[in-house]
Amino acid sequence: MKSVKNIVILFLLVPLVIIVSCDDGLVEVNENPNGVEASVVDPNLLISSVMTGLATSTTSRGYSGDTGAASQYIQKDSWSSNRYDWETGTIWSSNYALLRTNKVAYDRAVELGLPFHEGVTLILKSMLFGNLTDYYGDIPYSEALQAGDLEGERPAYDTQETVYKGIIADLETASSLLGGSNYEGVVAKQDVFYGGDASKWQKLANSLALRYYMRLSEKLPAFAEAGVTSTLAKPLISDIEDELVLSYVGGIESQSWPSSGQFGSASDFYRVKPCTTLTDKLKELDDPRISVWFAPVAVPTKVVPAAEVPGGGDMAEEDGIRYISEESLDANDYAIYSQATYAADLQAGKKLIDTSSVYVGLPVAVSAVDPYEYNLNAEGSRGGTNDYVSRMNEVFNQKEDGGNLLKARLFSYAELSFLKAEAAIRGWGSDAEGNYLEGIKASLEVWGVGDTFSDYITNEGVAFDGTLEQVMEQKWIANMFNGDEAYLDWRRTGLPDLKAGPFAREDVMPLRFIYPEDEINTNTTNYIEAASSLEETPYSTTDPNDSPYARPWIVQGVPTPW
Repeated sequence: MKSVKNIVILFLLVPLVIIVSCDDGLVEVNENPNGVEASVVDPNLLISSVMTGLATSTTSRGYSGDTGAASQYIQKDSWSSNRYDWETGTIWSSNYALLRTNKVAYDRAVELGLPFHEGVTLILKSMLFGNLTDYYGDIPYSEALQAGDLEGERPAYDTQETVYKGIIADLETASSLLGGSNYEGVVAKQDVFYGGDASKWQKLANSLALRYYMRLSEKLPAFAEAGVTSTLAKPLISDIEDELVLSYVGGIESQSWPSSGQFGSASDFYRVKPCTTLTDKLKELDDPRISVWFAPVAVPTKVVPAAEVPGGGDMAEEDGIRYISEESLDANDYAIYSQATYAADLQAGKKLIDTSSVYVGLPVAVSAVDPYEYNLNAEGSRGGTNDYVSRMNEVFNQKEDGGNLLKARLFSYAELSFLKAEAAIRGWGSDAEGNYLEGIKASLEVWGVGDTFSDYITNEGVAFDGTLEQVMEQKWIANMFNGDEAYLDWRRTGLPDLKAGPFAREDVMPLRFIYPEDEINTNTTNYIEAASSLEETPYSTTDPNDSPYARPWIVQGVPTPW
């Protein structure tokens, strides 16, 4: 396989040839700011821009954005309460802009008779529309990219069911287009994902179809089962070399890991903290990935008898350790952090002390305001450091080439393996244990701890027990920094059992983004119809129909996630 690392950053130097603003709706005519007519532009130039836009936005959301926090991989300790105050999200305008660029590339591919480019653009289209319908529900789809063909009308919304089925159909068409061996017009360096390898794109198309069939497993189980069983017989991602990834090589901001802090405020990096939901689980399972993702706490805390506190007071630091007198806990309304009791302790007005000796996370929605004072942080300044909570591993404060670790992972071999394991547990495939173990092995390998596999899979809680809960838990861990898939798996299955936290906006986690204001104002009639398809819940009554807590079609009539 051609090393993506060697070509990836070319995308950032390729101009975005077709850029469209969606702020004024979805029917604006494509304008080319670089002076090259859409009718003659090389589709190779366009698809690289679409690929990189998709990859970087997905990683930004999944690392330090909405879905990284929703999946409880991270929490932020300044300028964010982590309360799940979801609004419009960040993908509506950017995805539709990328879709319009992709449409020009697709049209040129058809015009020039380039089946490779046609297949690739269908896959990119599917992923971009998939993001949109996953998070919003009904969306402009069949009419969204028709530009002037609507004669001044605004694009109608298609139902979420129509969009999902259209995505799957496009992926199956793409798989057929990419099944050959010789393709004209391919510029390998512009294909920043697979270097022009059609066989890998075909595997991706089939693997994405499997993902979307499984996305419908609770809502349309018969349809999903038929699709899963047929797709499992097709070429799929079969090893780490087939993964859909994009490397961050550093050097300039646009080539660096999101929130690295190297090109803006250092607080961009400091603000992102590990979430206790994940750190507690990794410690419970003795998972070696914890040391790859997170840094040991700078100053660990010990609660000891008063006589053991240096200097004889209630609290003191000595030799890099903070000591707190156990006799002072009640008097100061302190409580020692416990996963089982922390929410009740906080609601009772207690201040938490985390005595984890190595990795200290930030609990979900731990504060009604910015949680920078967590674990008795004496500094107490927004955007500052907190020596009593772990940071992300320094590799994510990217100062140089991050190697294998710093990659946008849009579809991993681990995810594919866990999808196959889930299918087997549902009776739609085979070898649940083998695929479960393969998923764990793949994840450990990409994070550089593959040599721990044999020991790790014998750990209590990891050794295969045949349950969907265990498969989804390991898939959640393996999807680190792909918050989209982790969150959407939770919404689909309720697994793992993520809680909103004691100071969250509602007692449950949200189900969707709300439609953006510009779309509401410019496409009002169609928006109202789409919003009316959302199902009210006890948690959406303070909003109009268009609420983060309203049920879109995919979770209507199903018991999950709440």
